Amino acid sequence: MINQEELKIIESSITEFFNKAGFSVEFEIKTEEDLLTVNIKTSEANNLIGKQGLVLADIQLILRKVIKKKIKEDFYINIDIDNYKKNKEDYLKDLAWNIADEVLKTGKEKEIPLVSSFDRRIIHIELEQRNDVFTESIGEGEERKIVVRPAK
Repeated sequence: MINQEELKIIESSITEFFNKAGFSVEFEIKTEEDLLTVNIKTSEANNLIGKQGLVLADIQLILRKVIKKKIKEDFYINIDIDNYKKNKEDYLKDLAWNIADEVLKTGKEKEIPLVSSFDRRIIHIELEQRNDVFTESIGEGEERKIVVRPAK
């Protein structure tokens, strides 16, 4: 559990990181057990998110390592910029349900080509709620994709 002193260290680390990188940001931190959720607002979101969220993923990784050196508590950090991750997750959930409905309607399996493991995870978790379809990841590396099939 993150205490108030550690939270101040985290806040100053995030502020220092973005100041040194030359970005003006406002942020809010929510703590839940060992999870830190950092919601960042900025007019420069596109630069900080990058193509397919790759810059955002790198920022998250770097900040976790920087903060980990300063506090001893074990934690997971989830950084979102202008609700990019939340909006993407909502889109993927809708996509999953639409594809599952299509698979049931046609009776044929359908592939979803997704690059990131984050995207695949969202699809798998969302469709686990349904007992009328089955999901499976196939392929390797960047060729990895999800196959949605009608349940037998």
